[in-house]
Amino acid sequence: MREYCSENGLSEGWDGLNQVCEDDGGTELLPWSIIDNVTDAEVKSWPILTYEDTLLGAEFNTSVSVDQGLFQIGYQTIFDWENQRTKRHNYGYALVGFWGLIVLFGTMHNFIRYLMNSSILRSKTMARCQSFIERYFAVPPILTMRKKNRIFSMPSTPRLQAIIISIYFIISIVLMCVDYHAFSENLYFTKKSTQLWRYIGDRAGALVINNLPVMWLFATRNNLLLWVTGWDFATFNTFHRWIGRACAIEIFLHGMAVCIYQYKELGTEYFLPLWKDVDWYMGVVAACSIILMTLFASAPIRKSVYDLFLIVHQSFAVACLVGLWYHLPVDGPDYVNFIWPCIAVWSFDRLVRIVRLLTWNKFASYSSAEYNRDGNVIQLRTRVRRIASPCPGSYYYVYGWRSLKFWESHPFTLSGWNTVKTADESYTELIFLISVQSGFTSSLRGQLLNHESPETDSSSAARKACLSVEGPYGSNFCPWRSETALFVIGGAGITVATSFMQDLVDLVQSGMHIDQRIKRVKIVWAVKNPAFYQFVYERYMAAWEAVFASTDIELSLDVYLTMLSKMDSDDEMSLPEHRNEPNESTKNMDTVISPSSSSNSHITTEKVPSGEAPTNAGTGILKTTFVQGRPTINDVVRSQIETLRSSEEKQLALVGCGPATMAHDIRLSFVESSNDAQVAVDFHLAPFGW
Repeated sequence: MREYCSENGLSEGWDGLNQVCEDDGGTELLPWSIIDNVTDAEVKSWPILTYEDTLLGAEFNTSVSVDQGLFQIGYQTIFDWENQRTKRHNYGYALVGFWGLIVLFGTMHNFIRYLMNSSILRSKTMARCQSFIERYFAVPPILTMRKKNRIFSMPSTPRLQAIIISIYFIISIVLMCVDYHAFSENLYFTKKSTQLWRYIGDRAGALVINNLPVMWLFATRNNLLLWVTGWDFATFNTFHRWIGRACAIEIFLHGMAVCIYQYKELGTEYFLPLWKDVDWYMGVVAACSIILMTLFASAPIRKSVYDLFLIVHQSFAVACLVGLWYHLPVDGPDYVNFIWPCIAVWSFDRLVRIVRLLTWNKFASYSSAEYNRDGNVIQLRTRVRRIASPCPGSYYYVYGWRSLKFWESHPFTLSGWNTVKTADESYTELIFLISVQSGFTSSLRGQLLNHESPETDSSSAARKACLSVEGPYGSNFCPWRSETALFVIGGAGITVATSFMQDLVDLVQSGMHIDQRIKRVKIVWAVKNPAFYQFVYERYMAAWEAVFASTDIELSLDVYLTMLSKMDSDDEMSLPEHRNEPNESTKNMDTVISPSSSSNSHITTEKVPSGEAPTNAGTGILKTTFVQGRPTINDVVRSQIETLRSSEEKQLALVGCGPATMAHDIRLSFVESSNDAQVAVDFHLAPFGW
């Protein structure tokens, strides 16, 4: 060291070697002072150790000096190892930085949008930039062909999300494939191949560890980034799933690379005993947990057995963290620190959930549930504290405390609310409309049918329920700033429309609707079961008639009965009839023709013979039209655009909620309508499923 190192280099190198001894052996090097009395003449008399001697395993009983060649090889070995350690740290931080930049972009966009909506900032340039982003990136789906999407059932993923995910994977692949330096005379490895396998395995593991806190953060519903960026939970959940898939690939590569390295470098004799080491087999537990967690999180499994998915997913998440806790210390304490953010994020999310539950719900709160057999729909009503006004379009997580799975919670969109304030009590009644599927809703239906009262109407079953809600969640949107609000709804997504209409009802009753620009509201609803429509009309829409009678706001409803499109053309089917009879002033009302549908349109208030045009079946306030078949969404939106071209405001609020295929078409319709320079379209697509 005296011969090849400078004074500063000697001190740094000695400190580095001493640190290695402390970390790996738990001891310190002997002090440098023990060789202070060694002279240069004595050093020259020592044998010279060469690289060839190390290969032959030569033994010396005296002190030796290192030749120039071996020193250079040793220097290159240590330098290359430290260089690879630094690179895998930096590359892992680069992935975290990538998501930081994405969140920063979303935050800036959300802030600018807030300034523009609040009239603080009015800039044509900023408006054009925002319109450009929404038209070409934020809203359009990956595929722009409707028929292709229906044939291959491709998801309606927004283009910007797809671009972000693609860039993330490209960066991950590049960081995994570049900047390796292997040489044959490495003192740590016997072969170049084992050297590469070790470097690849270590880098893959480092990328996984750096990804974990981000993946955990994006999975929580009480994520502060939701508020900062204005993105919905579905966006972060999409990112969470793709980060998880990247982690599964990287952890598989890490495990295979390290196993190949250990087997080739050590041989079977030393490789097999490794499986008895705690850090080794717990690493296998963590790797298998991540891979299985990703496989069981596939869409078919989530939809078919969601309850099982939830238990398995959380169990594997815990097993992953426990496995990493025992596996990572072998590489030092640096990587163990990445476990704590995951625990902190999870704990914060659960704490906020508990706070929300205690804040909103009363200990002796009243809840009820009613099941309608014909519509196969459940209406939940639960009373909560009057803390804040309910937000239209928001959703809550519902807990069923009498269930054996009381820890589960399921999200449902708020369909309406009632505010009660008397001398004795004050509360808000939240109303949810739930289409019965498998899992929680099916179990709830079974409970209602099992406890059915003889006095209850044969078409429904109702009872008190022990329920609590946690929320609200979801992004804010106000369609009443536009002259026309168009709701394009599919199936149970009607709760989005009824929720916004409840907000408008409150504005009308308080007289605050005059501060809004809204003049026309049109709801286009595609529904399979006519009985579902009848139930919604009786419980929600019938009340709109009296409220809007004193206003100049036009209400219209187009109901597309998709079940009829599957029937034979010779079949006839009774359509729902409103219980309230039209008054004298509406008997001679002109027929309201809806935009074209994807099948032949024919309708009447009683029977549906083939080949007839749609006929109005509503009263004077809510003009209702029934149409057989599915709506052609592009034609629906285009007809509203044509109407607005001759108006003063020329602004349309387009709100959509429906299955993946409908959401895909709604996005495409917005893109096409946004090309019209005369009419401004404000777009909002509410989540249909989770």
